[in-house]
Amino acid sequence: MRIRTLTKACLALQFLLFGNVASAAEKITVAFGEVLAPWVLVDTNEGIIVDLLKAAMTPLGYEIEHLYLPYARRTKAYQTGDIDVVSDMNLNTINQYGLKGFFSDIAYSYENFAFSLHKNKYHLTQLSDLKSYSLLSWQDAAVHLGHDYAEMVSKHPQYGETFDQENQVKMLFLERYEVIQMDAHIFDYYRVKLATYGVIDMSQKVDRFAIFGASPNGFLFKSKKMRDEFNRQLRWLKSTGQYQKIFERYM
Repeated sequence: MRIRTLTKACLALQFLLFGNVASAAEKITVAFGEVLAPWVLVDTNEGIIVDLLKAAMTPLGYEIEHLYLPYARRTKAYQTGDIDVVSDMNLNTINQYGLKGFFSDIAYSYENFAFSLHKNKYHLTQLSDLKSYSLLSWQDAAVHLGHDYAEMVSKHPQYGETFDQENQVKMLFLERYEVIQMDAHIFDYYRVKLATYGVIDMSQKVDRFAIFGASPNGFLFKSKKMRDEFNRQLRWLKSTGQYQKIFERYM
């Protein structure tokens, strides 16, 4: 009888504990990039950035509602209160748009390069070299990458930006632009993807120039409590090795 009573008590305690977690679950709407593989994979709600946030927040009982938007629309959605969290943030963007909220620790970094077709024999060593060639970058790069880049492109006669980074790669191999600027992992992903279509010759050799350096990013939260929780979880993911495993799944 005592064993049965003890068992019932344990089950009741377990119910209370897990029941409280379930009842405390809070849905948060998060805006991610739209064409940003392998960092964001829209069709499966996966990718490096998506998985990082999921690994940090779902153990705390949060339910993530994914919203995929071009860069400019993400910042606007945050300003209008349509979302709780926005990805791909840094201090340049936050200050430029006057975004109010709580910025996380740096969660990931893009490695941006300038890419050109090898046959053109370009030699790019600094930002000012890019002014001599038509250049296609990603949406809001002029805001995100700081003053020197913004000043360079403001005087660039053949500069463009697009939210579609698959299109960036396509434009390089179709020779519509002489140089494109983007993250190396994104370039490699879409180059392989475009090759599978068999429409464009993606076999041409490409030169990549490391004139930008790393571009650190994090998340901007409406809630300080949620930001602080994310930062603690991010440190835990790194200390346990789970952070590195997320990257290894996609690279």
